[in-house]
Amino acid sequence: MIRSVWFKAVVSLALLAWLLARTPLAALIHEFSRLDAGTLILGGALALLAWWLSAVRWWCIAPEFRLAEVVRMTFIALFYGTVLPGQVAGDVVKAYRLSASQQHGGHAAAATLIDRGVAMLALFLIGGIATTQLSEAPDGLRIALWICCAGLVCGGGLLAVPSVRDRLVASTQMSGSGRLARALEFLQRLAHALHDALRRPKRILACFVLALVFHAICVVIHMLLGHALGIAIGINAWCLVYAGVSVLMLLPVSVAGIGLREGSYVGLLALFGVNRETALAISITFFAYTLFGALLGLMAEIVAPRSGQEKTP
Repeated sequence: MIRSVWFKAVVSLALLAWLLARTPLAALIHEFSRLDAGTLILGGALALLAWWLSAVRWWCIAPEFRLAEVVRMTFIALFYGTVLPGQVAGDVVKAYRLSASQQHGGHAAAATLIDRGVAMLALFLIGGIATTQLSEAPDGLRIALWICCAGLVCGGGLLAVPSVRDRLVASTQMSGSGRLARALEFLQRLAHALHDALRRPKRILACFVLALVFHAICVVIHMLLGHALGIAIGINAWCLVYAGVSVLMLLPVSVAGIGLREGSYVGLLALFGVNRETALAISITFFAYTLFGALLGLMAEIVAPRSGQEKTP
């Protein structure tokens, strides 16, 4: 675990150092100076709206939870997802905390898995459609996006089949004691909760629509920043850049995506003739919004760190 963290930290620093060493500092500072306060504030407001919609999206899967608590845990998850190694750290914290606040174990974890899967499906779909409209799109990325779409749809469909649920439950019915027994019991509850949630198509559809809106807002933020920096590319190009960066960020080779994020923006925007310093300015600004959300999550954690762990009646 410690070696993995150190490896990711080294990769992040090496990638970031390599990019910055090849970018004139004066040119990078000039790009930042082109971002006026109005643009930055509007981008921040849109980011807040996107995170709130992310919480509502999760709540659509499991409305038995209080929306206010889900919103709070969404920001706390953003904090842990930023400061802890691994792209799913925030989701794990969110599922664990919300599970402790209700009586039926597995429901929060199931909602988190479904929410993440639906959000990724919407992202891959947006990126896949964009690749069909752009000759600049790399063939490898185009194929990967559509394969991921098909895999998520097939996986979700299988989990909704009762016989698959029964086999998953049967696979956890082994003898054990202590932590192993509790883990197996939790996996059984998770399998049942996943099956039950996936059999509610209206909730899944609402989650999917909100995921599309969430990603659309993120694309608008990119377009807003790009307009301020003089980037003249179309919405399909921005969809491809946003989806491509998000997919590459899933690779578990860096801490909080540092270095990998910047390299992804530089590489993908270069397909459309955008120079390195402009791409870095967008990447760092977008990461700054993430840090802002993480700061709000830290504040929520400090103010009421245990409020979500009380049992509901």
